[in-house]
Amino acid sequence: MSKQGKSFVLIDESITTYGFRVLMSGADIKQFKRNPVLFYNHDEWSLPVGRWENIRIEGDKLLADPVFDLNDDQGKKIADKVENDFLRAASISFRIVETSDDPNLMKKGQTRATITKWMVREASIVGIGANHNALRLYDKDDKLIPESEIFKLFDKQPIQKKMEGLIFKLLDLPEGSTDEQVQEAIQKLIDAKKGAEADLKKLQDAEAERKKKDDEVRQNEAVKLVDEAVKEGRITADGKENFLKFFSTDYDAALKALTAIPKRTSVKERIEQSQQNLSGELAELNDKSWDELDKAGKLVTLKDKYPDIYKEKFKNKYGKEPEKV
Repeated sequence: MSKQGKSFVLIDESITTYGFRVLMSGADIKQFKRNPVLFYNHDEWSLPVGRWENIRIEGDKLLADPVFDLNDDQGKKIADKVENDFLRAASISFRIVETSDDPNLMKKGQTRATITKWMVREASIVGIGANHNALRLYDKDDKLIPESEIFKLFDKQPIQKKMEGLIFKLLDLPEGSTDEQVQEAIQKLIDAKKGAEADLKKLQDAEAERKKKDDEVRQNEAVKLVDEAVKEGRITADGKENFLKFFSTDYDAALKALTAIPKRTSVKERIEQSQQNLSGELAELNDKSWDELDKAGKLVTLKDKYPDIYKEKFKNKYGKEPEKV
């Protein structure tokens, strides 16, 4: 048994006491029509007290007709109060899908965003009308938004708008660009980043290859220099490995240290050098006269090293040989 009452306005496009409003053009009532449950004061944890019929949008209003379950004590009680005009209002709970800060959608006195897309979940008979806080709001994940959070929800809109403006600026896009334009600009940045990374990788690989070749050339040169140093007696064979390690860690410093080590002269070379020095000295002393040698202080050297030549020059000077040499 049921009892149908008059049509109720579930919600319209007027401004709610929260400062926002909904657009009927964005209402989705398909799911609600498939399951048009009627509760009292949005008490979804209890059994419904009836159902809604003749659900429709007329102009800026969403309307429906209540049909109460008179076999249910609570349903009959609510039906009697509606029939006797003690309960006159209805309210809906709905899920917010999209909102807009477009000033063209704002009405005088409206302080928060306009809900442009929304989905009806259920409708209830209530003591206070639908547009006077007798609303239940749900987010996109169908989670109930507590009354204390409703203001915060809409207060985020200016922040989101500011962020959009910043994104447009960073992407060099005009204000009001579409999501597709933003996505396209971001994709271009991603592609450019990938291209730059690929170019950098090529440069890094080329530099690594160049360095590898340079290291090989230097290493070969180091081996050649160290082998020559061993051959010249500037370092020992045991010191060869130490110098090669030195070259591998600091080529310039190792080269400087190796170059600073003088070449070791062999005994044969020292003898030959000594002979060359004596030969040159003898020629110099022999070419000079007694007086020139005396003036240069070289007579003592001539007497000590070359006594025969000393005797000869003495005799030429004094007409006789020296008594003792």
